[in-house]
Amino acid sequence: MLRARFFEYQLPALMWLVMTFLFSTDAFSANETSRFIVPVLSYLFPSFSSRQIDVGHLVVRKLAHITEYFILALLAYRCFKHDRTEPIETRVRTIAFILLAALLDELHQWFTASRGASIVDVGYDCLGAVWALWLINIYETRYLRSHSVL
Repeated sequence: MLRARFFEYQLPALMWLVMTFLFSTDAFSANETSRFIVPVLSYLFPSFSSRQIDVGHLVVRKLAHITEYFILALLAYRCFKHDRTEPIETRVRTIAFILLAALLDELHQWFTASRGASIVDVGYDCLGAVWALWLINIYETRYLRSHSVL
């Protein structure tokens, strides 16, 4: 029973957490992602200047932060919700987990050669989590009313 719970609820969150730390390695630095994102943006927006393409690259990278932690928040909420805690406690535990993960992720980036730590990125990460919790709240209050499928 405990093993099944781990594989169904905790393992997905743990695996995605590992993925977020993988994304914070040198392999996903701005120099590396520009090899893929810049050509795509240049193709999609041929009239953009190189400065506009650089801004677009930055926007894509920040949206990636939001998306990564949006997904992590969904998985963490699902895991904490399974513990049968109260809805507010579940949300607080989720946002605390995301904040801790984001801070540790930035600390990890501080020690990589081509990355840097940024408290602003922690804000983007937490924004993704807040949006996930907001959508969960809407879903649970409007469509489920009494119980969650997460």
